[in-house]
Amino acid sequence: MLIHLHRIGGGTLPRTQNNGRSHRRFGLIGYPLGHSLSPYIHERIMEVAGIDGEYRLYELEPGSLPRELPRLLDALHGLNCTLPHKEAIVKYLEKLAPSAAEYGAVNTVYGRTGYNTDGRAFASCGVPMDGRKVRILGAGGVARVLAIEAVRAGAREIVVQARNLPRAEHLVGEVQRRGFRHISALPEPEGDSMDCNVVLNGTPVGMWPHVDGLPVTMRQLEGVQAVFDTIYNPTATRLVLRAKSRDMWTMGGLQMLFAQALAAQKIWNPEVDFTKYNTELEELRQGLAREVLRRSPIKLVLTGFMGSGKTHVGKALADTMSLPFVDLDERIAGDYGQSITDIFASQGEGAFREMERRVFLDQIKHPETMVMSTGGGTLVQEGLMETLLGSGVLVIYLNVPFDLALQRIALDGGNRKRPLLTEGLEKAKNLYEMRQPLYEAVADLEVPASLGVDEIVKRIMTAFGW
Repeated sequence: MLIHLHRIGGGTLPRTQNNGRSHRRFGLIGYPLGHSLSPYIHERIMEVAGIDGEYRLYELEPGSLPRELPRLLDALHGLNCTLPHKEAIVKYLEKLAPSAAEYGAVNTVYGRTGYNTDGRAFASCGVPMDGRKVRILGAGGVARVLAIEAVRAGAREIVVQARNLPRAEHLVGEVQRRGFRHISALPEPEGDSMDCNVVLNGTPVGMWPHVDGLPVTMRQLEGVQAVFDTIYNPTATRLVLRAKSRDMWTMGGLQMLFAQALAAQKIWNPEVDFTKYNTELEELRQGLAREVLRRSPIKLVLTGFMGSGKTHVGKALADTMSLPFVDLDERIAGDYGQSITDIFASQGEGAFREMERRVFLDQIKHPETMVMSTGGGTLVQEGLMETLLGSGVLVIYLNVPFDLALQRIALDGGNRKRPLLTEGLEKAKNLYEMRQPLYEAVADLEVPASLGVDEIVKRIMTAFGW
């Protein structure tokens, strides 16, 4: 898929041909736009609906808007607008639709009228907010949408949490002027609890490539029932995955992104009955997760005690997602020419851990999305997780009961393949109990390993929006 990225400044733009259903041209203005999914989404929607059209990216630096926007308005049938132009564009348009007037910002333009599809798109996600206390993280433009829609959805109370307290207070004032009084601002949570039912993340914390970011601690999420993250890359952030592990209602921002694009297409093509293509559009929406992974590599790393099924699950997950799979123990044995058992016997556990660490870090450097199964002691090595910051690793913990782990180990060759089990059952039990909290500490998503392989894979893929 070729994405056209245009940096405006001179040159000739194609003129539109307003002759019925001729080839139509759309685009996105903003700065920067290097990782935008918009061309992919819009061109796929047009293919589904039989619209002869194209969609391009137009990078406009902030100072170039007065010069370049009029040319684009003449040349395109419609355009989208993102940061930093969503508010600045207003004065160049002839009028605002009610949606844009309500939010004071424009993300879609048609016929020199500005629209805003953000609110409708967020509402389509169905976040359960009626009668609940809502905490909004961030105070920018997206937080404004979240706050207004939370009021519309029946939120009982709203707290806007942002480091920039004056900006948060400004947003609170906007909402209060609309008649909703139960809203306040905080720079940080008071104590360990956020005292809310719903968390809406409107910050970029956790966005690719810095997927290790977490805007709140898990202790602060105690008592929370629902989490929505506007970030769509990765399709499930650490915030979403960790909330999912605690059986909360969760959703990432991919649904909102797709709904924004579809709403824009409906504005630009009012004669098209998009309801005729609901099945195809839903398939397209689900397929977006694959495209995100293709463009923005992450490492899905499985951890857990021996017998948790990391290798079986890893192979099945990689096969289902059409991704490369690496079994770390197999890679170590191949690189060093000895089985794990022989390495333990001849060189000791300390030497093995050094090999394990070296091979693991080498695999993480590969510039592609992959699934990796690790040994039971890999990720609990002291300091290892700290070295992975910024490396695009998300950890899936397969939590296996100790008795079930022993049953599986016996069926799989027993102690002959498990050097750490040669010292007896009691020491194995102590090792299990020592590692459990360590697994929980590094895990982004926790899945019961007692489930069948197919069900585990399904849960993992569902968590990532597949």
